[in-house]
Amino acid sequence: MKRSTVALIGFGLFLALFFPSYPVQWLGYSIVFVIVLSHCYSRAVGRALLIDRAEPELKAYQHQSVTVAITIRNRSILPVPMLVVTDNPGSLYSGYDNNRLMSLAPGERTQLAYTIKGMNRGAYRIGPITVRFSDPLGLFPVEQTIHQESRLIVYPRIYPLELPVHHGLPAGSITAASRIYEDPTRYRSVREYIPGDELRRINWKASARLGSLHSTEWLPTINVPVMVLLNLTAAAYEQRNRYAHTERAIDAAASLVHHLTERGQATGLITTGIMQGLAETVMPSIQVGSGAQHATGILETLAQLGPNPEDVDPAQRFLDHGRISFGTRLFYLGPALPPESVAGLLTAVKDRTLVRLYYVDEGVIQPHTIDRVHVYRVSEYGDELFTLQT
Repeated sequence: MKRSTVALIGFGLFLALFFPSYPVQWLGYSIVFVIVLSHCYSRAVGRALLIDRAEPELKAYQHQSVTVAITIRNRSILPVPMLVVTDNPGSLYSGYDNNRLMSLAPGERTQLAYTIKGMNRGAYRIGPITVRFSDPLGLFPVEQTIHQESRLIVYPRIYPLELPVHHGLPAGSITAASRIYEDPTRYRSVREYIPGDELRRINWKASARLGSLHSTEWLPTINVPVMVLLNLTAAAYEQRNRYAHTERAIDAAASLVHHLTERGQATGLITTGIMQGLAETVMPSIQVGSGAQHATGILETLAQLGPNPEDVDPAQRFLDHGRISFGTRLFYLGPALPPESVAGLLTAVKDRTLVRLYYVDEGVIQPHTIDRVHVYRVSEYGDELFTLQT
């Protein structure tokens, strides 16, 4: 309560108690009554206001604008003459659109909406919300903090890719001509039974409905899962341009995952990077899986990764992860590996045609030749990510 309000109450009580004139006493009681009524009005408004976020989680790519919306509702029968709602965008730029001065009629509902833009990948918190209002006379201003936050995930930048196939199996789900590669998870059609069809092919429901034996056909495809090994050990990168090179490696990993998912490919992630913003050190790993939701989970993980200050060997991290399924292709992203680390990866994968090395760092020169292993260089900038070295 402000000092002026306290002084006004004292003045009203003084008039009511120490002046025998009825008009003066009624004036004093009226002053006290108005102040008490204003206090009750302000408290009633505070209880009746309902403020909520339209979306608790937002997602965007770099340099993409996102709309943040806050719903404001007056549930009382009293109007709100003055209401100021301010949202805290954190480190994100919103201009001056993140606050609004308004008045609300009884039962009225409105929104505070503004746009933000994530310039860098990462996980951002938006909030809390600050609300300021008062009674019609402004005697009892109230400021409340509503601890509701939205979470914004800014994905790494996605570049268009063309992955050349030089030998061996390409990455992705590849349509094959031979029925020997039929995928029983990818339905194609039902046809009439041909003598010699296996019993597992017979579609008994269709056969009962059509009155004759019918067999199921599946799409003939070859599927080669991919495990992305992302090296974010800080010591592995040169001090000069370390930030730019680690960011480029993360963008390259995200582009690979996006490209392979569009081809219906199963992907996974192993990294030496750590999740930012956590009290403990967490090096995430995601098993090989398929589908857009699985790929989104990988992109969200990549958005929150940062360099690991500890000296972690990516090859040993891959070996400690456990056994991968037969035929899984390994894509390594990071600075050039020493020969012993490459040998460890080749021992784990066994088939060298399933290994690709994408080296990130300026002036990378492959010091040794690896039989049947392609080595690419990740460009420092530009839309063309990969160039073949060997």
